[in-house]
Amino acid sequence: MTSPRLHAWGTAGWTLAVWFTLLNGIVVGYGALWFQFGGSPDADDYRMSAGGYAAAAAVLLLSLPALLRRGRSGWLVPVAVVASGVLGSLAAWSALRVGQGPSYGYWPVLDGVGGVLWAPWTWLMVALGLRALSRSGRTRPSTRAPGSRSGTPAGPARPAGSSGPAPERPRAGE
Repeated sequence: MTSPRLHAWGTAGWTLAVWFTLLNGIVVGYGALWFQFGGSPDADDYRMSAGGYAAAAAVLLLSLPALLRRGRSGWLVPVAVVASGVLGSLAAWSALRVGQGPSYGYWPVLDGVGGVLWAPWTWLMVALGLRALSRSGRTRPSTRAPGSRSGTPAGPARPAGSSGPAPERPRAGE
């Protein structure tokens, strides 16, 4: 069990990480299109924009298992889901705007992805989300005796009708 203070710090950290990832995705996606030094956005700018929006949406989606597993504040999960949906929609919009414009042969989508993944909190969110996802199928080993329904811990069997303490287990070397 974690202390309330540690839980509050964890919730604050996750809250900032979710909001900063949303903001970072918007800045990278929007910035690739509208902060031009003369001219209008070309096909590669739209590709970079789509990469930035999509990367931020993917980071938020990959962090959901960690948010759900740790039981963080109830409002943060819907915020992350809605934010990833909005970012995914913006990525689709940018991808549809690519059209038949000129391309200069470099990898602008990866520039958009890199613009989002430069932030250290995004790697932490992805790592914690993947860790929670990998642990979601695991269960703790049962401490119940085979065939027991009551939750009695497994241990040496008692003789029938005995109400006294269980017999000692033999020690190694005896």
